[in-house]
Amino acid sequence: MKTIYKITFFIAIMAMLASCKKDELLDGSQAKSRANALEKEFKTQLHNSKDGWVLFITTTNPDIKTAVPLILKFDTALNKVSVKSIYGNEDRTTYFNISAATGMPLFSFATGSIISDIYEIGGTNVTDYFFKVLSVSKDVIELQSYRKGTASASEGGAIFRMVKNENLPWVKDWEQETIKLFAQTRFFGFYLNAEMTYASGDVFTPARVYFLNQSAGNVTFLKANYPTISNNKTVDAVTFGYAPPVGAAQTPLAMMGYNSIFYESTLSFTPASLFSTGPQALMKLFKTNYFLIRKINTSSIDVFALDKDGKEIITGKISL
Repeated sequence: MKTIYKITFFIAIMAMLASCKKDELLDGSQAKSRANALEKEFKTQLHNSKDGWVLFITTTNPDIKTAVPLILKFDTALNKVSVKSIYGNEDRTTYFNISAATGMPLFSFATGSIISDIYEIGGTNVTDYFFKVLSVSKDVIELQSYRKGTASASEGGAIFRMVKNENLPWVKDWEQETIKLFAQTRFFGFYLNAEMTYASGDVFTPARVYFLNQSAGNVTFLKANYPTISNNKTVDAVTFGYAPPVGAAQTPLAMMGYNSIFYESTLSFTPASLFSTGPQALMKLFKTNYFLIRKINTSSIDVFALDKDGKEIITGKISL
């Protein structure tokens, strides 16, 4: 009887293993089918939005409550993408690629793109040039950085949202100004009053700030070496100073881009007052790393900033 039991048990185990292998094959086939369907839908939705998609770039700095919007317009026939952002008004066109990955499509940008600039500077949740396509609908696409950091890091970085650029009120507000702030000398070399209102209800104490031109030597160096400026010809370097009620003034590097003012923190350049601790002081003060310009008036600049869902959460004015 023991022999019969052993044989019966052995047969049962073999049947279970065979069943598992069959299920694995079926699951693998189904996963590939799902990935192919998702890739097809992804390409379709990229193509169908004539005004493109908005990708919101979040940061690793807990002081920052906003996300930088990039308006991406895709040519799926040529695999080209043009970008309107704080870095420029569609003056840079690069290539993208969609390829097969482990269970889902993999979306990547070519080296030399704005995405690669953002990755190189650091400080954001863009930790790879490659993104997994997690989900696709006609209004929202979810992407995930393929790796958490370096090439040896594990998979599964931050999740980003791309929202269809259709009837978004803030886009019209942002695009309406035709005057370039960098050319408005009346706002340079004087103390300005910054006032902010936060959707969260946080109270902001008006701050004294100022804009200064960078020295000729600094401009030459930045244009040759600093990715954000060297790769985006319409971005101008300035000092965005902050004079606190107590303590030394902060004099960080800032950029005036397409209808915007923004500042980045990086450890790749020195001095820290210009590239890291200085910008971080502004990020802590304003809870954002950028402002979109709504309107440049005779004596003031109307600004705003968005969260990762495209909601305006900071509304402000910088005045003479």
